[in-house]
Amino acid sequence: MHLLACVIAIALLASLAWFDVVHRRLPGKLVGAVTLFYLVMATLAKAPLSSVAVHVGVALIAFSVGAALFAAGLLGGGDVKFAFAVFLWAGATLAIPAFVLISLAGLVVALVALAAGWLMRRSPSGVLARIASPWSAARGVPYGVAISLGALPIIVVRTLAGGMTS
Repeated sequence: MHLLACVIAIALLASLAWFDVVHRRLPGKLVGAVTLFYLVMATLAKAPLSSVAVHVGVALIAFSVGAALFAAGLLGGGDVKFAFAVFLWAGATLAIPAFVLISLAGLVVALVALAAGWLMRRSPSGVLARIASPWSAARGVPYGVAISLGALPIIVVRTLAGGMTS
């Protein structure tokens, strides 16, 4: 059961990352599926309502911070919703590790996006330019990739350990 849950989580996160690279948006249905998946897993694990409430509280804090960044034009709306879903999984005990992992992945994604733009300027019609173009920073940084990468170990730890409580 836990292995199946990990496969589902990986598929959801990979789908969101791919969609963000290709389209620069995160479908609400996929983000909603990540949120719903937490609630299903918490129910199956018989997590106490008080623990689920803590997870929801942490997710709401992440959403509030994300909404402020969205208002400042620094983050997309889909990223804010996705952060809510990921921090719902993280809860209080994994919120800081989730933040650090997402931040480090964000740095890598930003560097890849900058490098892709550089490759496209150096060889606009070459094979490398075609490979790099979906990643180009000129289209915006696909931060959903960073959120997915940061979320992966958090969700895997929660599902494999069966620990849906904070």
